Amino acid sequence: MTEHSTFAHEEQCPWDFDDPNEGDTDRVRWRTLISGDRTPSAGVTFGVCEVPPGAQLAPHHHHAQEVYYVAAGEAEVFMNGEWTPVRKGHVAYHPGDAVHGIRNRGAETFVLVWAFPTDTFDEIEYVDD
Repeated sequence: MTEHSTFAHEEQCPWDFDDPNEGDTDRVRWRTLISGDRTPSAGVTFGVCEVPPGAQLAPHHHHAQEVYYVAAGEAEVFMNGEWTPVRKGHVAYHPGDAVHGIRNRGAETFVLVWAFPTDTFDEIEYVDD
């Protein structure tokens, strides 16, 4: 696929992942909006993640660095060995192989935007910690 300017709407992008370890009402899920295997893009993969109240994306790591931008809600992000409260407007940077995770202790669904400097999401290999 040749690179060129493009756009997508999240409603047109299917959910890529519903955490199979969680119950029906507390699934962490995300969708990929920009990825070279789906869009005419390279060098960046971008999407959104939803963490319902009481759910968590367990601490993990991967080789690629990652950026989180909090779009809605309040939660705690695990980074630098501790849980840190975050809310709408916060941004977090995770260097490659840094252990990080999210847990929602609030009453609303927590939504974050994520980005990797990779051509496709398939390049990311999650390792549980």
